[in-house]
Amino acid sequence: MEGLECLVLQGIYHLNAGSPRRAWLIFRRALSIGQLMGLQKRSASAISPNARNMWHLIVRGDRYVALLLGLPAGSCEDKYEADENFQNPAIDKDDLFQRKLSEISLRIIERNQSENTPVYAATQEIDELLETLGKEMPDSWWEIPTHISDERSQRTSKQFDRLMVQIWYFQLQGLVHLPFMLRAATERRYDYSRFSCLKACREVMWRYLAIRGLNNHSFCYKMVDFGALTATVALFLGLLDPSQSAENSHQRDSDRTMINGVLHTMEGFANNTNETIAAQSVNVIKSLLAVDQQSTGGNGGNLRLTIPYFGTISIVRPASNQSSRTEDANPNMPVFPSPQSITVGQNNPSEPWKGMSPSNHNPMTFPTVSFTSCQFNPMVPEQPVIADFGWADVDTLFFGSLLNTDIDGNWMFQ
Repeated sequence: MEGLECLVLQGIYHLNAGSPRRAWLIFRRALSIGQLMGLQKRSASAISPNARNMWHLIVRGDRYVALLLGLPAGSCEDKYEADENFQNPAIDKDDLFQRKLSEISLRIIERNQSENTPVYAATQEIDELLETLGKEMPDSWWEIPTHISDERSQRTSKQFDRLMVQIWYFQLQGLVHLPFMLRAATERRYDYSRFSCLKACREVMWRYLAIRGLNNHSFCYKMVDFGALTATVALFLGLLDPSQSAENSHQRDSDRTMINGVLHTMEGFANNTNETIAAQSVNVIKSLLAVDQQSTGGNGGNLRLTIPYFGTISIVRPASNQSSRTEDANPNMPVFPSPQSITVGQNNPSEPWKGMSPSNHNPMTFPTVSFTSCQFNPMVPEQPVIADFGWADVDTLFFGSLLNTDIDGNWMFQ
């Protein structure tokens, strides 16, 4: 059992260090050893409580990383005793909440791995599970702490763990709806997915700002920066949606303020710690803001952004904007015949949804956006795809810091 505990700690270490593939291999090794030891047995009386808790930790870690990497789960069974429910006053609700999140992670993995086209029904079922689970925890549990001590105590550890579990919850909520978010621009039945995804992204970003604002130097978790980046990217894509009415301009301004807040926080963190993922996230966010119409006065260019374990985003400006960009360009600047290639070393969850009103914006002034997920099978022919769009005026960014971290040592990847 001590050996399994060492493997779990090693997996958590690599995950915190930003090496998800190494973490996945270690968790999968621990999962195999645990199965050989019989830890997956149905009856809780067949194994000790410590062994059972260890098995839950292994399964939780495996599913977390498998979802991130777009891989199948190593274990597809979840066993609960009759007294393991939120109505039991003696139950550890925090632990049960995490087990339920692990179970929902499995549902998302199975949906993403499915080759069946009608997956929106499964998405709605998973969303209902998340909403029901979120209501099981009291409002006080969802509060974001304003101060966490630097002391190494169980109380401090519990505060951090709760904050990380909240981020996990909202990350799952965002991942559930992300494949359908952009489709809301042309299909109104996906408006709820757009609303839920963007709301979850805001919750993740609020908690990221809280974590980085605590100035607790004993905290190290690079995947938080990556999670904040993906949430920021998804929220930015929401700003480019022309289907929203002028009534939502206040929300758009608020989202831009939050994006700039995350950018400022990451810049300060990267400058003080030389943190690679945060520094490269800053470059990505700045490139996105350069495309934003209101951030650049309409002179932003095209962009193709590839983020490992997330997807590829293509943003194309209308022809009028691109011609304006070319005319306004400095004639003394060199002209490159090929694309510029930038390799960057790699509130309340139960808030009701309100329908969106028709847009008053001119869609011709908004860019065309295409998103291809790394985790979700392509939704052809419903998902719009941009085949070719003037590559001489496109910036190609590759966020590869997590890949580079995993390649350190004797790793070889093609």
